[in-house]
Amino acid sequence: MSLSPTILPLDFEQTLPDTTSVYHSLFDARLKFARFNPLDPQPIALIDPSLRAALDTRQEPLTQSPIIYILTEITPEAAVEWVQKYTASLATFLHTHQELTTVREWLFTRRRERNREWQHGVFMEVAGSGVLITGHSGIGKSELALELLSRGHRLIADDAPYFVHGNQGIEGHCPENIRDLLEVRGLGIINVRSLFGDNALKSKKNLRLIIELYSADHKNLSAESRLHGERSQLLICNEAIPLFRLPIAPGRNIAVFVETVVRQHNLERSGNEIAWSGLNPHRVDMLASSGHRPLKDVC
Repeated sequence: MSLSPTILPLDFEQTLPDTTSVYHSLFDARLKFARFNPLDPQPIALIDPSLRAALDTRQEPLTQSPIIYILTEITPEAAVEWVQKYTASLATFLHTHQELTTVREWLFTRRRERNREWQHGVFMEVAGSGVLITGHSGIGKSELALELLSRGHRLIADDAPYFVHGNQGIEGHCPENIRDLLEVRGLGIINVRSLFGDNALKSKKNLRLIIELYSADHKNLSAESRLHGERSQLLICNEAIPLFRLPIAPGRNIAVFVETVVRQHNLERSGNEIAWSGLNPHRVDMLASSGHRPLKDVC
């Protein structure tokens, strides 16, 4: 028995989580979508009238790579007739009378809703990079954010930023109900736009680094941590984001430390791997393994 492609209408009312398997694939951010290109087919391919006309002229079979085709600006009857020309493809075909741009916008919106991930912390732009500042309640995240704002950096969201897959990585946003607001112990809720101006705020930013604040206990710091800092990674929207654990203690200017960590991270991303220590890497490894402490504590 020969298999035939599946042909279904595109349902714009489909929402999460109650969706069929084809819509789970449509809303999966790991599956790229784009206007169909036979030379570079994506898992989800959009085909508009002009592209269908070009394919008809060439009379070439569709590739097997896309798992879902979306036919735009077409009637159900015309969609069935057109798909029957390409029975070699066993993909799922969805059809709609809407234009390609409308379908693309709908997909972007639904994917953002599905893949939205919330984090507790303050999300800021520091030295041009998106930085999520985390730590337990009362550690001083909002106070640090206020200090960073006074030093010219910008706030995206306080307390509850959410993250989604963007065009160039993981993108952080602020919920509408807390936009422009920062809660600081002892001051209450302040309006950042009113106090610092429009330039102190940013609507979204790609997440590049997570800085976790914790109470310092230098007795338990290893030589490796003293030389290189405490580094790890955290999964946000299924992507590994670099994490730096920053010990805080009375008398430390944490804003300066955060700026230094972020600028160092920017250098490392640009390929300057040994800028952190300022030492020859072989000497750093030697000192770390021997337990020496070449860097003077500043605390």
